Amino acid sequence: MTVDSLTHSALGEFATALLASAGGDRVGVVLGLESAWPGASAIGPALTVRGAPGDNLALHQAIYEAEPGEVIVATVGGGQEIAHCGDVLALAARERGIAAIILDGCIRDRAALARLGLPVFHRGTSPRGPGKHDPGELRVPIELLGVTINPGDLVCADDDGIVVVPHAQAEDVIADAAALEAREQGFVAQIMDGASTLDLFSLPRRQS
Repeated sequence: MTVDSLTHSALGEFATALLASAGGDRVGVVLGLESAWPGASAIGPALTVRGAPGDNLALHQAIYEAEPGEVIVATVGGGQEIAHCGDVLALAARERGIAAIILDGCIRDRAALARLGLPVFHRGTSPRGPGKHDPGELRVPIELLGVTINPGDLVCADDDGIVVVPHAQAEDVIADAAALEAREQGFVAQIMDGASTLDLFSLPRRQS
């Protein structure tokens, strides 16, 4: 399975837990962000954004320039006083076929975002609206909560967190994730037939 075929498939088997387990030290894991609504999930190549705190012009620019299927990943300084994304921006992103928006800042219009169905991963909420003055930078390396993300890296996000797979490692990690998924399906079948996890994973039994 190639990177291109993965980004155009359902998330399903390639959830963050699977990619993190298969990827090990080859992948980055972003912790500390939450989904705007339960069950949100997305996977696709990163369109990276370096924006300014309290200003979302860079996000508007990114939505305008994004290719369908891309995941907008933005650092906006982590501020939690002003929302950088609301329902209008999310609607524009959905209509352009953007897979998700991930940012280290606040959102607003949370209920409306859930109705729109665009996956948005964020850091808190605020009713205050942003300015629109700083164009920021697009498609540049960024750091999001300690994880470096380059343009085109594969990004997978769901309720468990966010996994970043460097573009150069993506096909190998995908292949390993597919193999791990097959093994796990075998474990499921054996458990349904009565096998214990101690036996499946060759774990020591407690001595009585």
